[in-house]
Amino acid sequence: MTELMEVVRHLLGIAMASHWLLLILFAAAAIDAVFPVVPSEGMVITAGMAAAAGHQNLLLVIAVAMAGSVIGESVCYFLGRGSGPALHRWMKRQQRRQQVYEKVSAALHSRGGLILMTVRYIPGARMVATLTAGATRYSFKKFIVFTFAGVTVAYTYVALLGYLGGDAFAHDQLMGLVFSLSLAGVIGLVVETCRRIVVRRRAVKITGA
Repeated sequence: MTELMEVVRHLLGIAMASHWLLLILFAAAAIDAVFPVVPSEGMVITAGMAAAAGHQNLLLVIAVAMAGSVIGESVCYFLGRGSGPALHRWMKRQQRRQQVYEKVSAALHSRGGLILMTVRYIPGARMVATLTAGATRYSFKKFIVFTFAGVTVAYTYVALLGYLGGDAFAHDQLMGLVFSLSLAGVIGLVVETCRRIVVRRRAVKITGA
């Protein structure tokens, strides 16, 4: 077990010092926006730790992650725009998908800015929101503005988690990564719990009215 941990630490050190890290980060952020099977947050945290160790530039890490995400989300938007009717038919095959589509569609056109900025904190919801924005012909100019604002906040926060974790655990990069990922997970859980509480309270008020 100790030998395995040492191998992981060695590989992590190589990855953090690699010139390819930013390119991989860009690709992960872009792919994550279209196919949420590649969690880009972990890559951003690793790159933030690399910045704390002096291997990368923190501002460049944030900028690269933002660029990848904006490009990926824009691709997702135009995929939705080009396949609006087909997407709608696919959503209607399941009642749950149809309900999500209708709720996101209504929310986008009533408070689109807030939805596009916050939806990225809900697992899997970002892709649904961007596809729906395209399918319902939501203004692309507004989409870009709010998406840019959202990724700026999101990736700055994630990169700083990695940076602070890397700085606090400079003697053990693996523990720094575990700490940063755990902290990000806890914060995400708290945000999601608060969101669900708010939604339930609103539902109760509407039912009571």
